Amino acid sequence: MRKADDSNARLRQYLRQQGFKVGDQIPGERDLAASLSMGRAALRPVMEALEREGILQRRPQAGTFLAAIPTPHGHQARVALIAPFGGTGEPGRETDPIWLYRVVSAFERTAVPAGLQIILKDQSPHGADPCSIKQLAAAIAQEGVGAAILLHPLGTREKISCALALLHDQGVHPLVVSSRTYPGLASQVYFDSCRGAYMAIRYLLKAGHQRIGFAGGPGGHEWVKERIYAYRSALEAADIECLPEWVWQSDTTERLALPQDGAGALEYWLSLPEHIRPTGILAANDVVALGFLTAAQERGLQIPDDLSLIGFDNDPGALLAGLTTIERPTEALGEAVARVTLERLAAGAEADLVTTRLRPVLIERSTVAPPRVVKIK
Repeated sequence: MRKADDSNARLRQYLRQQGFKVGDQIPGERDLAASLSMGRAALRPVMEALEREGILQRRPQAGTFLAAIPTPHGHQARVALIAPFGGTGEPGRETDPIWLYRVVSAFERTAVPAGLQIILKDQSPHGADPCSIKQLAAAIAQEGVGAAILLHPLGTREKISCALALLHDQGVHPLVVSSRTYPGLASQVYFDSCRGAYMAIRYLLKAGHQRIGFAGGPGGHEWVKERIYAYRSALEAADIECLPEWVWQSDTTERLALPQDGAGALEYWLSLPEHIRPTGILAANDVVALGFLTAAQERGLQIPDDLSLIGFDNDPGALLAGLTTIERPTEALGEAVARVTLERLAAGAEADLVTTRLRPVLIERSTVAPPRVVKIK
């Protein structure tokens, strides 16, 4: 048994140190046995074991491929995941537990077969404490983990930055899953808000819209700023001047958006002179879009006949409302977090920080149509 364990450890180390990436084909059995200085008979059961773990994948007539980065043995294979799984109970700061669970489940499906041991830490009971993220980071650093993942952590940028720096100083690789960026402090995995907003504007342009507005809600978030930047860039690329009147934001805070923000955006839209009033709207997220849609229907407007509308996130309400929207790649996000975590652990103590952005997907439904002149009764 000890000899088999040694062979397993040697193969894992070889796969890490040779610089293979997930999806790469590894050498054939004969060459691999020679590289490891072991017989093919001894190598075969070790490869079968790694295949059962989901690290290797055999493809008939093609060869063997790396499906996951194998973790080293010991404390490095333990990973802590901090998230506010139960929300905070504070208006404007709620989190979506279902979305968090979907991300973590996808993370588990990739990470556990590769040998990661996951320690979950719920920040929710301590969410009102501004120092809770620092305290949790200090606690997990003492638990012998190789990496710590902060998934939509609660706290100010300053407190979260302190937590990331603390983890780094304790030899724990920090990784953040958030729209906020922390250059030089942590690896980051998130979806590309800019790309999603650009896709939405291109879709409206293709439908024939030339006057396109942005309903932003609270504008203090980085993701809102990114989406506005991409919105303006898409219009500029189409040689369309973006009028200042086309961008609406309720305030400059980092609170969560509310349906009332969408209703406020509609009232602003109705107040604009008809000759500059947008015929298509990109909302900052689905909450704003659905609030806009409800308020429009209450005013007797027909969407998309009178006005086209696109949301962002693909929340459950967007499906029920038939809202065209940009979908966050939720499951793909969890899988990408697992892959980056495994790769950083495999790289060891001096692992570089990396940034991974995933491409969103446009979901076509029934709230976009070619523009026409709107008659307000």
